[in-house]
Amino acid sequence: MRLRKCLRGLAVVLALLVSAPAFAHEDHDKASAARTQVATGPKAGMAAAPGPTGTVEDMDHGARMAGAAPAPMPRRLYRWFGAMHPAAVHFPIALFLVAAVLEIAALTLGRPVLTQGARVIIALAALSAVVAVMLGWFAMGPPGKDDATHAYHRWLGTSIAALGLLSWWAKEHWVRNPGRGRELVYISLLTITAAAVVLNGLLGGMLTHGLRHLML
Repeated sequence: MRLRKCLRGLAVVLALLVSAPAFAHEDHDKASAARTQVATGPKAGMAAAPGPTGTVEDMDHGARMAGAAPAPMPRRLYRWFGAMHPAAVHFPIALFLVAAVLEIAALTLGRPVLTQGARVIIALAALSAVVAVMLGWFAMGPPGKDDATHAYHRWLGTSIAALGLLSWWAKEHWVRNPGRGRELVYISLLTITAAAVVLNGLLGGMLTHGLRHLML
């Protein structure tokens, strides 16, 4: 009974927190267009000034403007993989949170059939998290020069991939060998993973839109 009350409370907290990563990615295209307009300037035909340092597009654009030779194919491929991270990361974010909601609904509503759907979703979430983390390492490059926000985002994301794999293992172990202890291990791991996903989504929003992007 206590577990169900705690899960109801967790569902409310997740519902409130899930909106944070959504707001973090909202109007991204508008913000990018605004930055491009500012960099271009009011005069027609004026060459666009380079944007914030460190972006793949700006570095390539700067090289072309300077008349430099194109980057070698391995380096361009490395950057291309890194550019896929913002798109790939949405899959584990959504899947982990959906799995958590399904497990909460299954326990609170007494509908065990919902856990079967969560079994597939948690597997997809764990695998997609590994892919997203690999692409994130391509995007950020080797560690060592990260500021605090980048460092937290990097290592928390890496931890999420590990937690996701553990959650998947715990889910399969519980389904194949039902037991109260195995259920608690799985629910605990999934809860920690979902909370970490929300927190890292906030950090990703800070890196994309700045520290004040959620302020009213």
